[in-house]
Amino acid sequence: MVCNKCMGKSNLPQKNYNKKVGELKNNINRAFDNFFNILDYPLTSVGDFSLVEPKIEVVETDDAVKVSAELPGLDEDDVEVSVSEDGYLTIKGEKKNTFENKGDGHYFSERSYGMISRTIPLPDDIDFKKVSADFVKGVLRVNLPKDPVAKKKIKKVKIKKTK
Repeated sequence: MVCNKCMGKSNLPQKNYNKKVGELKNNINRAFDNFFNILDYPLTSVGDFSLVEPKIEVVETDDAVKVSAELPGLDEDDVEVSVSEDGYLTIKGEKKNTFENKGDGHYFSERSYGMISRTIPLPDDIDFKKVSADFVKGVLRVNLPKDPVAKKKIKKVKIKKTK
């Protein structure tokens, strides 16, 4: 970043300047995260469209990757799960507004509605034919077993010392 007034010269050393800019960025991100946590969901806005990103937990073992996603207020029929061969798990769905406002004392609502979507990068050794999912009490659980053959295809490369 170059200041026209000081012609690129700053009183702060570059290292200190970058640290301060990084701290400012973190503070701004934290402020937005705190604001959107009111909805109990991370939220991404694109123009006039809001997209809710469900909270997830990803666990990787030697044999599988297990993903859990909180999807309160949705049924399994409202959720779509897909795995692409280029290594991404995508969870999509829609929480529909079923409230009918008849003017009968409706005060306010903090509930969120709309599209949900989350894409998660996966390791290269997933066996796409054996992926399974279940949905219990608003929690989607996806089991992504690893392919033992794909694991064997990884070769460690020995690094030679040069003179």
